[in-house]
Amino acid sequence: MRTPRRQIWRLPEPDAPARSAQVDDDVTLLRELTHALLRAERPEEAFQFALDRTCPAVGASLGSVFVLDGRSELLRLAAAHAWPERWRPWLGEMRVRVGFGPSGEAVSERRAIEVPDVFADPGLEDWQEVARELGFRALVALPLSTAERVVGAATFYFADAAAPDPRVRALLRASADVMAAIAEKAALRERVRRAEALLDEASAPRRPGVDSSDPGENPVDEMSVQDPEEPT
Repeated sequence: MRTPRRQIWRLPEPDAPARSAQVDDDVTLLRELTHALLRAERPEEAFQFALDRTCPAVGASLGSVFVLDGRSELLRLAAAHAWPERWRPWLGEMRVRVGFGPSGEAVSERRAIEVPDVFADPGLEDWQEVARELGFRALVALPLSTAERVVGAATFYFADAAAPDPRVRALLRASADVMAAIAEKAALRERVRRAEALLDEASAPRRPGVDSSDPGENPVDEMSVQDPEEPT
């Protein structure tokens, strides 16, 4: 007796064309971010480019990139997307302490911080006034992690209260990874520049008779040394 074949039903996908266009847009975004990494000369410009491309793609109304300010425990603002014009004069002075607020926590904890509703979180009471003024309810802060350390955070702000869906999470993570690679590339270029400067200094021709490795044998200008018996 033959076993009846199991029929596999395929339901129609009415949103397939829209989904295909969305996938194409996502691929285009990732390609642009990769090109930004390859072409980046100044990290701030590359951060700004990545932020300006990512925010519209994920539906974020605002965006910011913070990087560590030297060896301190402070994060400085390196790029900002769609912040109100009245905030522009103070953006360059904005600092966030590592471990404080969503961006600071993303750096200290080395993980993404998601806040589906700022106004429903008692721990973010200080942020609610800012959120009300800037017009956002939800945010996602992601660490910029390199192979060696965390160098900053990218934070995206959303007008509606909701957790990001898997697609948005994936795009945010990809964008943060590219920004981290941009920061790492800039740090590597700076180390190479310093190494080349040291090499140039070491290979610079010295004056005849001057041995910088033995200060005791360096000639002394006799005119600059007075006879101890001669009155001053």
